[in-house]
Amino acid sequence: MNFLSPWFLVGALAIAGPILFHLIRRAARERMPFSSLMFLHPTPPRTVRRRKIEHLLLLLLRCACLLLIATGFARPFLSKSLPVDTATGGQQLVLLVDTSASMRRDGIWEKARAVAERYLAKASPADQVAVMTFDRQVRTVVSLAEWSSWTTDARFASAKQRLAAISPGWMGTQLGFALTAAAEQFQHNTPDGTLPKSRVVVLISDMQEGAKLDGLQGHEWLKDARVVIERVDGNNESNAGLEILDPSGNTTGQENDIHVRVVNAGNSRKEKFRLDWGGGGASSDIYLPPGQSRTFTAPKLAAGTATGKLQLSGDDIEFDNTSYFTAPEIENIPIACLGMEPSNDPAGLLYYLQRIFQPAPRRNVQLVDSLTNAAFAIISGKLPQEQSSAVRDWLTGGKSALLVLNNAQAQAFATLLGLSDPSLTESSGDFALLGRIDFKHPIFAPFDDPRFSDFSRIHFWKHRRWEIPSALQANVLADFDDHSPALVEVPVGKGRLLILTSGWNPEDSQLAVSSKFPPLIQTMLEWSGSTAPVHYQFRTGDPIPSPATSGATVQWQKPDGKQIALAAGAPFLETDMPGIYQVTWENRHRQFAVNLPADESRIAPMPIDELARLGVPIGAVKEQAAATARVQKREMQRTELENHQKLWRWMLAAALAIALLEIILSGWLARRAATVEAIT
Repeated sequence: MNFLSPWFLVGALAIAGPILFHLIRRAARERMPFSSLMFLHPTPPRTVRRRKIEHLLLLLLRCACLLLIATGFARPFLSKSLPVDTATGGQQLVLLVDTSASMRRDGIWEKARAVAERYLAKASPADQVAVMTFDRQVRTVVSLAEWSSWTTDARFASAKQRLAAISPGWMGTQLGFALTAAAEQFQHNTPDGTLPKSRVVVLISDMQEGAKLDGLQGHEWLKDARVVIERVDGNNESNAGLEILDPSGNTTGQENDIHVRVVNAGNSRKEKFRLDWGGGGASSDIYLPPGQSRTFTAPKLAAGTATGKLQLSGDDIEFDNTSYFTAPEIENIPIACLGMEPSNDPAGLLYYLQRIFQPAPRRNVQLVDSLTNAAFAIISGKLPQEQSSAVRDWLTGGKSALLVLNNAQAQAFATLLGLSDPSLTESSGDFALLGRIDFKHPIFAPFDDPRFSDFSRIHFWKHRRWEIPSALQANVLADFDDHSPALVEVPVGKGRLLILTSGWNPEDSQLAVSSKFPPLIQTMLEWSGSTAPVHYQFRTGDPIPSPATSGATVQWQKPDGKQIALAAGAPFLETDMPGIYQVTWENRHRQFAVNLPADESRIAPMPIDELARLGVPIGAVKEQAAATARVQKREMQRTELENHQKLWRWMLAAALAIALLEIILSGWLARRAATVEAIT
């Protein structure tokens, strides 16, 4: 017999009371007749110890009652064989080790590796262990299958050797994707075909608040899976991080202004810092309270310098105190204007185009009269047949153009689209207005806001009606109120042709004097891809687009001097360290700056409740011993067995019955003693 609460058995010592009372007598049994006692002092009878126990049965009943009560409170149950646990295999363990840039702090990586080695050393022969690392991407160092294929004696040494060859990189922290990838490593069965006892992901990380948690919301975890967090702490140091913002596409403001973002960690104790360019130059002091991120204007870069290394000082941690800069080149965008009137003619189209493309600090739009190196073309007037064929070949190669229709252009129009009969007619009437407009198309999407979507004030005095052939894959982006097309997109080979059935010259419409005209032409250029800004600032792990789409091999050079040759058009993917990357192609040279993600500087601890809120099954913060888990499971089974038997009820019922019998017996013995005493 076993007991759930054996300490209640101490109450059985109460049986000493009845035994003691049965051995002590407080009054004489026999009475002797005597003469008057008035002259004697009364004295109470002395308690004396009996030489033998009288009424043994009564004593036994009283002791049995106390024993049954104590035993009942101890919750006894009869032992029997417990159900066999079907999870007889070992546990599946995935060690998920953080190798992001924030782990480069002094002493952090050594602590993380020590924790991982401790788990490897404690793995039992029946366990399956996988080792994975993560930063921006997840990498498998040791898989569950590979661990099982090793001999038991070689597992720890082999995994430890591979772990020793790993060190933190310069990437950001994608914690959400790493946790889901680790959970997907779990297998249904162990190698011997049994179910695993448990599935555990051990997350070894500094758990900094800058980690990304994308991918966790809505992820379905296995019922028996849990995540154990082993957070490795650094020294209580203050940290601030630096990031130079990408100036690409900034066509306003001061050309030489360099903007930087500084992030001060939430647990930082410092708030005054200094910015200066490495190797001398101007410097500036900044103030930033802990837990905040602000944008500042960096000190002026030395004149004539295209690249630089900006450094932040004033904090205790240096891994994120350097940011690299490379000045963007001026973008020259040639636009071919074909068949147009002279630029000084106010009645022509080119006169108004010149006033749209004003000089900008980093962008120079050039209106040329040739398709050579042109990024976009605007076509009007009567084109010669040979030039129309050249334009069609140019479009077929993947370029884009805008064709402004007029009656004299029927033959050129037919050549560009490959039509035998263009079916163009001149409109009649006073004027036309734009009716339906496709605001979902990229050209009109910027006008989708109700504040900018009103085109009803633009009058079109003349336009050309075009019956679009059913065989032509045309997309009407806008039409007039007479249901004739106003702007049509037509594919031409690999390229695309926009067809505007009315011009913006004063004879055709009021479009040129409308506030909608400049942004409409700009969106057409962006739609064609000719004005896409070239980015010169990247973060570690970002691909750098190839500067050449065709031609010879493109030669890349990393900050450590490593040379890599890629085909034209292939992006450069090995941006695994901060610094200045150089690329050379067709006697041209360009530089790009790659920097650390700013979020890596936010090293304050992340609240663990944030993971639990996203559905992560958080286990104990420290590893729970297997023996403790078995004891807890054993206790649960014992409690269930005792609840099923409920022997304590029978014992309390027996105690009540014995108590009733004791009352009856003690009463009978008392009456018997009185009768004997009366006779004597």
